Amino acid sequence: MGQNQNDQNLLTSEISNRLPTHTAHSIMVGGMIASDILAMMFSGLFAFQIRRIILGSAPSDIEGWLPLLIGVFVLVYAVRGFYPGIGLGLVEELRVLTTTTSLVFLSVGAATYMGGVSLDFSRFTFLITWALSIVAIPASRVLARHILTRLNLWREPVAIIGEPTAAKRVAKSFVLYPKTGLKPVFVGKNLKDYKESLPEPKYCPRTAVILYQHLDQLDLIRDTFRDTFERIILFSCEDEGLHLNGLRVRLFGDQVVFEATHSLLDPNAQFAKRLIDIVISLLGLIILSPLLFLTSLVIKLGSKGSIFYLQRRIGKDGQAFNMVKFRTMHQNADAVLESYLAENPEAKTEWDTYQKLVNDPRVTRIGKFLRRFSIDELPQLWNVLIGEMSLVGPRPFMVNQYNIYGLKVEDYQRVRPGITGLWQISGRNNTTFERRAELDQRYVLSWSVWLDIYIMVRTFWVVLIHDGAN
Repeated sequence: MGQNQNDQNLLTSEISNRLPTHTAHSIMVGGMIASDILAMMFSGLFAFQIRRIILGSAPSDIEGWLPLLIGVFVLVYAVRGFYPGIGLGLVEELRVLTTTTSLVFLSVGAATYMGGVSLDFSRFTFLITWALSIVAIPASRVLARHILTRLNLWREPVAIIGEPTAAKRVAKSFVLYPKTGLKPVFVGKNLKDYKESLPEPKYCPRTAVILYQHLDQLDLIRDTFRDTFERIILFSCEDEGLHLNGLRVRLFGDQVVFEATHSLLDPNAQFAKRLIDIVISLLGLIILSPLLFLTSLVIKLGSKGSIFYLQRRIGKDGQAFNMVKFRTMHQNADAVLESYLAENPEAKTEWDTYQKLVNDPRVTRIGKFLRRFSIDELPQLWNVLIGEMSLVGPRPFMVNQYNIYGLKVEDYQRVRPGITGLWQISGRNNTTFERRAELDQRYVLSWSVWLDIYIMVRTFWVVLIHDGAN
């Protein structure tokens, strides 16, 4: 009862703390436009300084062409629906921003050349601006959303309609994760309830989240709500829509169908992913060699035992392999763990749930530091180079965890396990083993190069703030 009351108070507080629909939308649009303009200005001006340092001063009418370029970008982004861009998702946003930005630069460059435009600008500056903007624009948008969220201004009003328990669960998730940008102003069972308690016109949401139980309800949902809301988002009542992973809507002739996609299993995708793994792991081993040597020396001087620790893990096609890590534990680690779990029932429960311990008695003092910054994982670049692992993928589980993984183990075995993955950026040790299996399955079914890029960038941030590390 206490938890239910807390949840209800949370939702009531959120619903009462609202902005007029038009005002909320304008603030979000304005914030994202300002973010893009600042990112483009930074890219252009910084590129100009880089050119001046490398090639020396030269005529460059940056004041003339940069504002025009920014204006083109804002117009194209608006047409593509990037303002405010709620519902894109970070991975999808990264993909469409990168492709759209690149296409705009190519188009502007081609038009300038073909049209003989006389603006005096450096091609080198133009290219560097392009490269910087690909990074700066997505980063600026993340920062803008963070600031607007902290100011409680990233909030598009939304009505949530469906089975009461599920509707409250969805509403609570929007409240707890405000960067989704959807703020519930109504949570109810059906459209009749909504109309009977219709908010003041200025608060009426243009967006509705409708919960469904079966796909055959979609026609009825569309016909019922399309005259009331401009935008309808469908949520599954049962499993957070996990059964839709890997499905795309396609048109074959006059037939609308779902197509099951397995991007990660495509030979071309596997080749591209393997090529990226080889290049990055090889460069990583070379660049990080001083750190690897220093770490090896510290481990050797700090405690008895070998520098590296080899652990049997399950990989692609169910084949076991030796995963390499820097040793972070005492020599008699297994005996220490067995004794500790026998004497501490709470720790036994934690181990059974997460297959890890926050305060692990096996870990050395040096090992704690290495784990805190994930330095102990760096030798796995060797596993990646020789083809046993990938940079990104499901985290390889131990041989004795095979049965715990459940039915999702078949999806896991279809790909190479990774140094990092969705599990590492979703709480790491704070995520249950069951949730870890779900995330691994989602990765396999939803893979894209952009997802890998997002996971690698996100991993860097998670390691930096020590989120879930031990």
